[in-house]
Amino acid sequence: MQDRILEIKDLQIAYDEELAVKGANLFVERGEVLCIVGESGSGKSTVIRAITGNKQIKIPGGQILFEGKDLIPLKNRERQKLLGTRIGLIQQNPAGAFNPIRKIDKQFRETLKSHRLPFLKEELDKMFTSIGLKNTTDILKSRPYEMSGGMNQRIAIAAAMLMDPELLLCDEITSALDVTTAISVTDELLRVKNEHRTTIILVTHNLGIAANIADRIAIMSKGEVIEFDKADRILHDPQKEYTKNLLRDVPKLSS
Repeated sequence: MQDRILEIKDLQIAYDEELAVKGANLFVERGEVLCIVGESGSGKSTVIRAITGNKQIKIPGGQILFEGKDLIPLKNRERQKLLGTRIGLIQQNPAGAFNPIRKIDKQFRETLKSHRLPFLKEELDKMFTSIGLKNTTDILKSRPYEMSGGMNQRIAIAAAMLMDPELLLCDEITSALDVTTAISVTDELLRVKNEHRTTIILVTHNLGIAANIADRIAIMSKGEVIEFDKADRILHDPQKEYTKNLLRDVPKLSS
């Protein structure tokens, strides 16, 4: 039996009066990784903003069902109860998730306190170790500006995973990283998925990244989902010329 933790039905999203997403339909099952792939301006990050209730957008039509409950009509207080705990978010700029000049220790403590959760260093040690971070004490004493992009990205993953979310939203988190670091970060996400059975939605412009991590892939172009299926089918039997062009731009998949 299918267990769709998140399902989007006929979703329309607008900035002011202009539609950025036009009738999108997709879903992800519990414990899967869904990659939403497309070029800049395709609407893929806008879908993430809609799930999190970003106030800059309007939703004139459609549904966003989280475990069968539509998120769109929720009041801010109800949505905030979901975000951070049951639904986690890692943003495109990892440093943007933190105050660059405040110690990471204080920021972790405040985040946990805001969700009425205890700060347990042994749990943080386990989480850091599981995503390839060592020397927890030194990291907590540091400030984000002292860390590399890859380190900040891992710390952002740890911050999100400490809430033990059922669904983790990742918005272009590899776009500013070099290829080696990007693959390393997606490997860490796979480890998180396998160890915690976390469902992940990863937005990316890179179909090669999707090939490394996805169970399902949605291809977006000009605000529309033009292909959506299991990753193997999308990667080896694409139906749309746009998808074929994206595949041609990924050398390791073209041979």
